[in-house]
Amino acid sequence: MNSAAVEERALPAFQPRADAEQGTTGELLRLLAGFTALGSGLTFFALAADALLAAGGILNVVVGMLTGLWAAALTLWGILALRGTPGRIRVPALLAVVVPAVLPGAAAVVLGVLVWGALLAPAGSRNFDLTLASALALVLLQLGCRGALHRRADRSAAGAKLSPGRLLTGLFLSAVLVAGITTPGLAASTAGDNAVPHGEHGLVPAPAEHPGH
Repeated sequence: MNSAAVEERALPAFQPRADAEQGTTGELLRLLAGFTALGSGLTFFALAADALLAAGGILNVVVGMLTGLWAAALTLWGILALRGTPGRIRVPALLAVVVPAVLPGAAAVVLGVLVWGALLAPAGSRNFDLTLASALALVLLQLGCRGALHRRADRSAAGAKLSPGRLLTGLFLSAVLVAGITTPGLAASTAGDNAVPHGEHGLVPAPAEHPGH
């Protein structure tokens, strides 16, 4: 009985440290989810531009507009996630419900379009869309972050504060990971095709030689 009582008194001493570790891990996951949402927003903006610029009539216009709205929702949700204030007013509160609910469906649609274009489309028009692949990877990463956060049932740990070192490390690693997935997708889009190559901004084209010289 005495040993059991000693163990019961000793166990709570380890609980604050465990809560702190869960809280900091949750904060790091929140940062990664926020950056991933921003990267997803940029990628879906590129897909919206591709749809609007493609020749296909009203259907492409509708798809482009819906994709653009989804990209805007993801971008705003990512900003709110990074700020840590997802539900202070009505619109962010609505986004906090709508965006996570639509994420699995968005992943399924992007996967279906990607598989169709790469494997099931007519032989002459098959291609692997890197922008779609980047969007799918970002959405799946965002779903993974949200799933990991939901498995942490301790709500009190969600408000833990990161130390400056961990905060900077988490921001840097999250940004590098998301940029590594987002950049190839943006480069493969129509916007990437029309982008000015790095180092050529502000350069004046050399005058052409006069004919006959």
